[in-house]
Amino acid sequence: MQEVESDWWFIGLPEEWRTEQDEDSILIFDQDELGCISLSSLQAEHGKPASEQDLKALIKEVGMPLAEGKACKIGDDYSGWEFETLEDGDYIREWFLLGGGHLLLISYACADEDSEMDRSAVDQILDTLRLKDDEPEDLA
Repeated sequence: MQEVESDWWFIGLPEEWRTEQDEDSILIFDQDELGCISLSSLQAEHGKPASEQDLKALIKEVGMPLAEGKACKIGDDYSGWEFETLEDGDYIREWFLLGGGHLLLISYACADEDSEMDRSAVDQILDTLRLKDDEPEDLA
């Protein structure tokens, strides 16, 4: 299994999946390139560690009614809400997560007819998500 990292987290990928990175996000593609996972880390605008209030504000800002989502826990370190939608023939799963004082937006998109193809693989990949350990500095 290969591992992908950002400034805040690590995630494990099966060998047949590949990644690309741009300024704003990390993209993960399945072997057939039928589906794509996008991970974007966000910091709260006020410069302090993000809170659950910041997470709810982000969900509201993007127009997702909280009542249409379901509470979720991803890996050991992240919790938030998951949403599933259909948009112009595309199936989209989105996770709005809080962990380690930052917000993480994850989305998975594929054609509607392929929605079940990678579902378990995506869930297994997301289960490997973990925060980077901040080693405490030795104060001695």
